Formats: sequence, C-alpha cells, structure tokens
Amino acid sequence: MQSWTPEMWQAAVIGLVVGVILGYLLLRLTKGSVKKQVQTEAELKEVKTQLSDKQAQLEKHFAESAELFKTLIGDYQKLYRHYAASSEALLGSKPADKGLFTQQLVTASSESKSEEPPRDYSEGSSGLLKTDKENQ
Repeated sequence: MQSWTPEMWQAAVIGLVVGVILGYLLLRLTKGSVKKQVQTEAELKEVKTQLSDKQAQLEKHFAESAELFKTLIGDYQKLYRHYAASSEALLGSKPADKGLFTQQLVTASSESKSEEPPRDYSEGSSGLLKTDKENQ
C-alpha cells in the first residue's frame, strides 16, 4: 500500500473545504425555493379546501331552493284547486264566458281593419333639426 504524502493530504483537505463551501452555497440557494415550494403547496391546499367548501355551499343552496320550489308549486296547486272549487260553487255549472279580454280583443281587431294604412309619421317637420339660421 502506498502512503500519503503531505501534498496529497493538502489536496484532500482543500478539496474537502471547497466541497463543504460549495455544498453550503448550493443548500443556501435552494433553501429559498424549497420554502417557496412548501408555501405554494400550503396555499394550494387552502384554496382546494375553500373550493370544496364553496361547492358544498352551492349544493346546499340548490337543494334548499328545490325544496322551496316544491313547496311553492304545492301551494299554487292548492290555490288553483281552491279557486276552481270556489268558482264552481259560486257560479254554478253554467257555461264559462269567454271573458272580457277576448271580447275586447275582437272589438279592437275589427276596428283596426280600415282601408287606410296606419300613419306613422306626421305631415310636416317638427322643426327640431332646423339650424338657427333657418329659424331666424
């Protein structure tokens, strides 16, 4: 086996010192990015939990809205049945009138069938677009 000479020991110690310094610098440079990565992952987890909470709130909102609409539909059906039963009880079983609206519609449509086309515009100009020189 060969023995180490002082120059070899000196080169090994210098290599060890340079390696430690380079390792420290490399660790120091990457340590910030590791912290940033951990912080970004924590923010991502927080945003994911907020998103899942919002989705749960949204699902709850629509479920409650659906139940309220079911109740509202039921109430309208009850109201309609009440009006139908009351109108039959109060008016009897005589044939239903066409109503005032259809009678007014027939009258209005017969009046609009005139020989002249509708007059959309006035006969003369209104004077709104005349300049000041023309008005004087």
